[in-house]
Amino acid sequence: MLIDPHLYESKILVCDDSSSHATMLQGLLRSEGVRRVEVVTDSRRVLPTISGHGDFALLVLDLDMPHLDGFEVLELLRSELGEHEHIPVIVITGVAGEDACLRALKMGANDFIRKPFDHTEVVLRVRNTLRMHDMVVRQREVNRDLERQVRMRTDDLERATDTFVHKLGQICEMCDKGAGEHIRRVGRFAGMLARLADLPAQTAHLVEQAAPLHDVGKVMLPVELLLKPSALTNQEFEQVKQHADAGSELLDGPDSPLVRMASEIAASHHERWDGSGYPNGLRGEEIPIEGRITAICDVFDTLISARPYKDPWSVQNAIDYLIEQSGRQFDPRLVELFVSALAQIEEIRDSVDRPGIGAGA
Repeated sequence: MLIDPHLYESKILVCDDSSSHATMLQGLLRSEGVRRVEVVTDSRRVLPTISGHGDFALLVLDLDMPHLDGFEVLELLRSELGEHEHIPVIVITGVAGEDACLRALKMGANDFIRKPFDHTEVVLRVRNTLRMHDMVVRQREVNRDLERQVRMRTDDLERATDTFVHKLGQICEMCDKGAGEHIRRVGRFAGMLARLADLPAQTAHLVEQAAPLHDVGKVMLPVELLLKPSALTNQEFEQVKQHADAGSELLDGPDSPLVRMASEIAASHHERWDGSGYPNGLRGEEIPIEGRITAICDVFDTLISARPYKDPWSVQNAIDYLIEQSGRQFDPRLVELFVSALAQIEEIRDSVDRPGIGAGA
């Protein structure tokens, strides 16, 4: 026998309008040990047969048939079946069918056999095509297994990153007792604004997770400076401004979309739309959008929160300030989106513990 033992169970569909030719091929293949050979003599039955029984490993297809010729069947297979569901095809043609063979091969056929059938040639071509199909199927299985492993590894890394980010947030809260509620609200506000700005869902989710780390660089500052009950001096303010670069550097390194975004936010959330911000004096859309989003949310929540040096503002007064600074401190489009969502803003404010005490810069 010329057919490999592990291919004995391959399921083959033969389509030839000549029942004698179809039966001949069926008998020839069965004599070589291929047990599952089905025959259709109406080409219109090929696609329904394959679609209804998705485990065919090969189609042996005559080109010269009524109703639908072999080329039309090939076209249907290509258009109706997805790439992964497509099965290999060997076409049958007459002795003078060189042009037909080339056309069929260009349309996706894998091989051809000629009439009258040569027993050995038919078996060898079928065997080789089945071998190739078997290798493709096995490779797909390997790829699927690798994809599963990658997904599992990615999930593990994401969980570890989430834990890392959460712990950093806890450190921020320990350094500034009022920061806990502030950073949680900033994250919620930022996620809301990212979605209003039509960022992709995954990006908006990352913004919501990363924004709470906007001031992580403040862990490098003296606690007495963070809790100072009066306005900062110019020298103290210059010292506080260093937290943007410090936070970005602290978060720099891990190959994680979340940590990379948190680093960008830490570095850019004090940049201003008019270019007068810090640390790099970026202007307009030079500022990453996640930084522009977080800037609005950070300032808004700072305004409505109690601080050692000020009483909390009303939501309306804070909204008025954002509008006043639109085009100067903040991205005008993002301000417009933010202030249009007053109901969501108040819901987020009320769903997180009331603002505490802490320094904002």
